[in-house]
Amino acid sequence: MQEHNGFLTGRRSPPSATEVAETCHKIPVLLPTFTRCGKPVCRCNVGYPHGPYWVLRWREGAVNRRRYVRPADVAAVRTAVERRRQERALDRRALSDGLALWRRLEALRRRLDAELADLRETR
Repeated sequence: MQEHNGFLTGRRSPPSATEVAETCHKIPVLLPTFTRCGKPVCRCNVGYPHGPYWVLRWREGAVNRRRYVRPADVAAVRTAVERRRQERALDRRALSDGLALWRRLEALRRRLDAELADLRETR
């Protein structure tokens, strides 16, 4: 009996490139790659490799992962990656603005504490 995509074993198929682009804990990168087939009479042996094929790359700990992206999915994956980059940039900007505000408030608190200490000394 032949199993197809883990149908009988309960294993699910690996996530699509779009799923990886949207849910991976690190933001992956979409890159074009070129390959050489190894056939002795092929054009790729003379400097014209096959491709471009699109690959989604990301890192899980010390392991570099990749997932090939179907040509029909390249636009959707590119959109997902760009959207996540923009969200990350907005998050970093909000964090930076929050830290700057906190620093200004802390400087104001120190200045007020110093003024209060001076007022107490003069009494």
